[in-house]
Amino acid sequence: MPETRPHSTPESSYATPPSRVAPAQFRHVLACLDHSPQAPEILSQAAAIAEVMGAELTALRVMETDLHAAPRPADPVDWELTRREEEAELGKLAEDVGVVPEMQPEVMGGTPADCICHKARESGADLIALGVGGRDHWGELSLGGTVRKVAEHVAGSVLIVPDASTHDKPPRAQGGRILVALDTSSQAEAALPIAVRIAQSLDAELVLLHAVPDIRLSGFGPPEAGDETLRDSLCRRNERVAKSYLERIRALLPADRLRARVRLLSGEDPRRAIARAVREEGAGLVILSARGLGAHSDRPIGSTAEYLLAGATVPVLLVRRDDAAARRNRQAAPRRPHLARAPR
Repeated sequence: MPETRPHSTPESSYATPPSRVAPAQFRHVLACLDHSPQAPEILSQAAAIAEVMGAELTALRVMETDLHAAPRPADPVDWELTRREEEAELGKLAEDVGVVPEMQPEVMGGTPADCICHKARESGADLIALGVGGRDHWGELSLGGTVRKVAEHVAGSVLIVPDASTHDKPPRAQGGRILVALDTSSQAEAALPIAVRIAQSLDAELVLLHAVPDIRLSGFGPPEAGDETLRDSLCRRNERVAKSYLERIRALLPADRLRARVRLLSGEDPRRAIARAVREEGAGLVILSARGLGAHSDRPIGSTAEYLLAGATVPVLLVRRDDAAARRNRQAAPRRPHLARAPR
């Protein structure tokens, strides 16, 4: 989704919707599970998407080590016993949750963010699921250290699952509602095929969202004659072409196998507009691209994506395109994480 910008959106941005909705696929889902009560919900959400996609599912538990403690050799026997206990606990968790795909448990030792990034790169996982603390509302919040590092450094997509107590409609529930945020860019449209496939599989309604950036008058002193009229005209024009864009996107979707509608948002900051729409729609899942039309192309996550992740009260799926993922994997992912892992 776009950054908040003080000018109108060029009409050419709305001119060329994709010619078709391309096939979508996650091949390997990595669920990152700690010992918190939130772990079952993270695994449930990850397993639901893995089942939809026919993807491999791995459950990762990191036994955190103290980087500031004096280094000492790991006891192979102690580590092996610990690993087996943790793997057995992961297996029991899968049974309790009712995981349908076959799940591979994995236990590592080190710092959580480094281990997750290392395992994601090593296994080729293209969707990483992890949790964040629940919140009562969206606000000016910042991502925690582990979530931020994983979201910024992994090459694949990221599913952020908030505390289960803050939402009632997980995406696996039949007949739910899934929101996909579009800003007319090809980056944002990369999330659409994933959203379509999940919505079809879960018999959920798909809502196509677009938030029109607010237009503010710049300069010193009071507005000149005609300024407000010009601003209102530009706002109406942007809303008109944005609605046309959404309708053209919806026309490309398989109407016989998908319930879909569009919703245009305007009159406020796009980030807050989307957050408000999520609450009003009672969404069970929000899907958007890691980056859109934002002005800061050097940032790994756009401001709208970060805002929704930081204040998530429902699961948020952050989608990255394959080409962008490959480039980020070479440039940003940690290469030598701190690990304390004994051989099996």
